[in-house]
Amino acid sequence: MALILDIAGAQKRFEQYTQPVLAAFASSGIATGEQITPPMIVDALRQLFAVLGNDVAEWDPSLPEDEPERIADLTIGLLMDLATWADRLGERQAKIALEMITVSIAAWLCAQHGALHTLEPVVNGLAVLANSHNDPEALKPLAQLMGEVVTAASADYAADLDSADPQRPWRILLLNWGITATRAQDTAEMRKAFAALTHHLPADASTFFQEGLQQVNRGDFSEEVKTVMVQAASNAGHSLH
Repeated sequence: MALILDIAGAQKRFEQYTQPVLAAFASSGIATGEQITPPMIVDALRQLFAVLGNDVAEWDPSLPEDEPERIADLTIGLLMDLATWADRLGERQAKIALEMITVSIAAWLCAQHGALHTLEPVVNGLAVLANSHNDPEALKPLAQLMGEVVTAASADYAADLDSADPQRPWRILLLNWGITATRAQDTAEMRKAFAALTHHLPADASTFFQEGLQQVNRGDFSEEVKTVMVQAASNAGHSLH
């Protein structure tokens, strides 16, 4: 199975994991009141997947230029609403799968060169994917996508105003990009990730590179990877003086 699913693959996974959520909801007897229910969310997402499955070049030319951003943001938001229901109904596996599907939506948006406005579920999904694979060749496209997501999210998140929170998605994304690029042994991606990390998270950079240096020296990494990490650690150290 591809590490990062295209829209057709994401829709197939969506249909697979919505079934237990819908079944659990039907048998739950939960009084929903004015809440938007899982069947309503699923219906809306099916309509959105139908839109996402069409070539953007064939969309109505009178639509606003940022229509891909709006569609992606709405899709990711509804996927998270459904993930919240999955968690509430005890369907933990479905919750994780739905977060992973947001990665496919983000990848689609990056291909349209749009801005990503909802970051947290995408970062969670990317982390699950990265932790599920060890093969450097499998991790390379994931590291590259992380870099694309950084670019797509930078307009909304690069200011990083909530710097007191170590769990903020922007920080986690940048750190995971550096880690994944290193695990992928992709030195070009490492350099890009390390430059972004040094620029956006200067307070974290030195510790990150020192710990990275220990990891690559202990692990089965190429000399090229070690050289890039040594250079990054050295540069971060100099920037503190």
